[in-house]
Amino acid sequence: MVTPHDVRPDDPLVRWMVAPSFADAVGSLDRPCVAEGGNVAWLGRAARPGERWVTGVGEDPAAVVRLVSRIAGDHEVDGVTVSEPAFGLLPDLLRTPDPGHWCLWVLDPHAPTEDTSGTVDVAHDDPRIVPLLAHSTSAHVFPGDPRVVRWAGVEEDGALVCVAGQVTEPSGAAHLVSVCTEPSARGRGLARGVCSRIIEAARAEGAPAVVLEMYTANEAGRRTYTALGFCESGRYASGLLAHALPTLRS
Repeated sequence: MVTPHDVRPDDPLVRWMVAPSFADAVGSLDRPCVAEGGNVAWLGRAARPGERWVTGVGEDPAAVVRLVSRIAGDHEVDGVTVSEPAFGLLPDLLRTPDPGHWCLWVLDPHAPTEDTSGTVDVAHDDPRIVPLLAHSTSAHVFPGDPRVVRWAGVEEDGALVCVAGQVTEPSGAAHLVSVCTEPSARGRGLARGVCSRIIEAARAEGAPAVVLEMYTANEAGRRTYTALGFCESGRYASGLLAHALPTLRS
């Protein structure tokens, strides 16, 4: 059976975000993977439990759409992720009415970190995290999520004013998540220090890479992550399909 790693071993999304054991984990007709040249699509990149997502990436947008359509024609699909150039070619039935346009960033392994002296480790059940993340439009990992490895933050007068979390991808890559600064504390570089604390810990534990996902329109995030040494490594469009919106988001 073909796997995403067979077709695109150097693609950052495949390399760092897809389990190396893909063939063992999805080696059945229920979790297919199909390829055409250097383009590949597979079922299994779910944002939340219970959802079935098809992902397609490659250099030929038309081929990506053909592969995604092939899987969707044979299997029930709730959401779609495709490389951004392919999104406009998707048929109406596979085009989400509420697309999220995002990019994957990968850290230069030799990039130095920022000063972390003002940052602290934050307990997994710290009750201050959730209210702070309410200021984020993109946070998708919260306290109680079993995937969380650590939280780090900045405290001022007992308040948590900046936070970031880490989950670990099946590839071993450390994934920065839920980075948020309290609005009145923004513009001071706090997020760089918090992210650096997580990066240093992940490197010390032997993580082969540090990655993050960000909405493409997030210019403040772009400045922060560029300053930390991250490089944008691919743009994508994702979203639930129309039939899945009322049932999975109710």
